Amino acid sequence: MNFISQLQLAYEKISAAKRILIVGHTSPDADAIASMGAMIEVARHLNLEVTAYADNKASGAYDFIPNENLISSQAPDNLLEFEIILILDCGSLSRTALETRIRNLLAAQENKTIPARPYLMEFDHHEPNENYADLEIRLTDKAATAEIVYHFLKVNNLEITKTLANCILIGLLTDTGHFLHTNSSQEALAVSSEMLLRGASLPKIINKTIHNKSFAALKVWGRALENMKFNPDTGLASAGLTKAELENLLSPAEREQNVDLFSDIVSFLSYLSGVKVALLLREENGRVKGSLRTNYEEIDMVKIAKNWGGGGHKKAAGFSISGRLEKTQTGWKVI
Repeated sequence: MNFISQLQLAYEKISAAKRILIVGHTSPDADAIASMGAMIEVARHLNLEVTAYADNKASGAYDFIPNENLISSQAPDNLLEFEIILILDCGSLSRTALETRIRNLLAAQENKTIPARPYLMEFDHHEPNENYADLEIRLTDKAATAEIVYHFLKVNNLEITKTLANCILIGLLTDTGHFLHTNSSQEALAVSSEMLLRGASLPKIINKTIHNKSFAALKVWGRALENMKFNPDTGLASAGLTKAELENLLSPAEREQNVDLFSDIVSFLSYLSGVKVALLLREENGRVKGSLRTNYEEIDMVKIAKNWGGGGHKKAAGFSISGRLEKTQTGWKVI
């Protein structure tokens, strides 16, 4: 089935449903929330009963995104009450925070212990880790999941309102680093231009995503740069932030308000002269989270991240492993 047929089938399934669950990845970023906001708008236009869920959603950080207030961080009680489960921007089932429950539904259907289960649908632009959905619309050449939502609207002749235009532009702007990253394709720029013509507010989005840096965030930037190590032989720039440092520099409220902070730092490191790979490590909840970036075509961040159970894009990926950070003479070690 080609891309257009997939998008047409997705609309056919969604418009025939009564109740839909829209799911984003745990600790959702702006693209995930904007894509969810757009699909919430579509579902409401179709008079569907819509529930939206994203685990560990930061409170107040993305309140400028349309329909963000309708996205709950509390998982629904019963997945069987939905005809459709639409999963956005997740990459893998594990990132939904519903993995066990969804796998149990799949097993129950296989064993014929339930009469029916929700139809699983996925829109995503990450490299695949597994195929689990009944309808998987995964386009790794797209700059953002919001770009796939745009094509869903266009293929099915749905009106792109000002609200939808804002959602799509937010997803594209943030996932391309405001068009500084190498995934800023000609198509992404063309779609963004169309969204401006349809009423999206670029000044408002810029104010909320660039001009909102706090003093606390600047202190974290300073510590990360202070902790940076660079190996000129390999081109690896690495920096680490320990739990103690982060707790000293950021309050819990400030952590929620600066959700894109770590992504911004590792992206900055990747653009430094001589850097081929940038790695930012940070401690969080007994684990070490790693963010990887490159601007080199011949280097694949996904292959590196998969060594530790992670994933993402060729030039931007991440992973999470159990342990804590220890600073050494040459860099950082996870113990």
